[in-house]
Amino acid sequence: MADDRGGPVTTLYALLVGVNRYAAPDVPDLRGCVRDVAAARAYLERTYPDTELCVRTLVDGQGTREAVLGAIRTHLGQATPEDTVLFWFSGHGSYTWCPEWAWFTEPSGQLQTLVCADSRTRGVPDIWDKELSVLLDDIAGHAAHVAVVLDSCHSDGATREIPAYHEGVRTVPEAAPRSAASLVPELHRAGAGPGHIAMAACRSDERARETLLDGEVRGVFSWALLRALDTLGRHATYRELTVAAGAEVERRVQRQRPQLHPAASALIDHPFLAPRPGPRGSAMWMRYVRGEWEINAGAVHGLPPDAGLRVGVRGGTPAQQASVVEVQTQRSRVEPADGWRPERERVFPVVVTNVPEPRLTVAVTGRDPETVRRLTLELHTAGPGGGPSPHLRVVTSGPARLAADVHPSGLVTLADEHGHTLAEVQAEEAMGALEHIARWTTLSTLANPRSELAGKVRIEIVGAEAGVAIAPREGGPMLEPVGGELTLRYRPDRRPPEIFIRLRNHSSRPLYCVLLDLTPRFRVHAALFPGAFIAAGGCGTALRGGRIKAYLPDGLAAEPGARARDRLVLLVAEQQFSAEPFLLPALGERAARERGPGGPRDLGGAEPGRGAYEWATESVTLVTEVP
Repeated sequence: MADDRGGPVTTLYALLVGVNRYAAPDVPDLRGCVRDVAAARAYLERTYPDTELCVRTLVDGQGTREAVLGAIRTHLGQATPEDTVLFWFSGHGSYTWCPEWAWFTEPSGQLQTLVCADSRTRGVPDIWDKELSVLLDDIAGHAAHVAVVLDSCHSDGATREIPAYHEGVRTVPEAAPRSAASLVPELHRAGAGPGHIAMAACRSDERARETLLDGEVRGVFSWALLRALDTLGRHATYRELTVAAGAEVERRVQRQRPQLHPAASALIDHPFLAPRPGPRGSAMWMRYVRGEWEINAGAVHGLPPDAGLRVGVRGGTPAQQASVVEVQTQRSRVEPADGWRPERERVFPVVVTNVPEPRLTVAVTGRDPETVRRLTLELHTAGPGGGPSPHLRVVTSGPARLAADVHPSGLVTLADEHGHTLAEVQAEEAMGALEHIARWTTLSTLANPRSELAGKVRIEIVGAEAGVAIAPREGGPMLEPVGGELTLRYRPDRRPPEIFIRLRNHSSRPLYCVLLDLTPRFRVHAALFPGAFIAAGGCGTALRGGRIKAYLPDGLAAEPGARARDRLVLLVAEQQFSAEPFLLPALGERAARERGPGGPRDLGGAEPGRGAYEWATESVTLVTEVP
């Protein structure tokens, strides 16, 4: 039998855990969790008739710590490379302070936990997020992919609470500390696996809620996610579902914002529970929340605060545009333009269609007048509705940041303002390449010197000494950039240099940080530090504290004189923001390639704030060279 895309039938292994009743006297009972997982099971059964379903459900007293961990290992662990895995937990979640021996895993200083039916009785602990992650990552190593749904408080790891108008606020005390010996044994031998994708009900500092929905008490996130699945269809991606469910949740409750984790996962644009990937989705979305339309990009993403900025629906007509009326830190308020009245229940993928000057300047020259004319015309009409490119402005005299030199052979050489060649492309690819480079260049110089957050979080580069597997929290051989540039040299045996990267918060408040790597191939990725709050006076690490190998790019041999530059850009804000609008594939690629620990190619291994300027950047250029 084949599915509707022509592929073979595979098996879906699902473990659905819903706990309303708790044995511990200090953990209050809930009301909607069993209904959540029953609704999830019903969705799977009606939506995947062409898939072999192997679903196990644990409810109330069945959902003990031992039973949940055992079912993950034995039931979900059966999956083969052709099979998909789903773990759905609906119940209480909590947090605990991160022990000193695991400091590098949690820049916020806290771990999230899932509260099982017998947690906190007779010495039974919660399930730590780290335990859950390593078990699921082990399965991801031999399954097609692993998806997780967590409808619990603090679930960008896991309490649920019922609003006061229904049954009052219910909270769960923090979990007791634990020793390393009390953790699941898999954690002690864990390598960095391929990872899983998780859709969480809320941020780690928020609470998930349950309330009356359609006449019965349900978890708001579970209800919204299943509603989004029914509306968008079985081929909707994890990104699309999280955005749609998030808009539904935020229309109904305050301070609960669903999250997709990890932000840098290659599975973000994978269709829900499908064994094969789909096309890459949009990074920017427009949605109706709290009585107004907004997009998930703001000043921290480089949007200018001036009037004149517009966005348009991806793939829509020129009339489907919206004007940006207020650029805030991590989001922007927009108003539909030209009489467009979008459906408030939908979310719309959008792209920037018009920005006020200045755009990056480009000069087009060459010995093929017809191709020069066509490329110039394309730059003037590449924007939606036949307007100019939103990223580039053609100049015919004076200096230009970019140059496009057209050859009679049909090749176009793209160069920077100093005459250094950036790429050679075919004439029909020149327009896309120029816009790609313009976006990369704008991001590489992104700065907000007026912010009081400037200098509050610093990038620390530490040499990785032999035998040291995890970054030290303090000290180590610090490598100091000179003029914003740090040179890392290959060893005489042609092995790449290895470093640790720490992000140290010198302020008296937690700050949200994303570390972007802008590579020599004009790729932008966030795999080093996809986004997290770093505690006041705390320290975060790239690649979870692991050693980072600074490779030369693929295709560049490690021969004397070879060198390449990576630009690290640290974005800092008081509020959490999305890293997605920043990301770019390598020039000429449709999507960014992901590699295992050691990193992707190059470096391996809300409510708005007080204003549009409460964000800052710090950057350093890493030069990798062979002496």
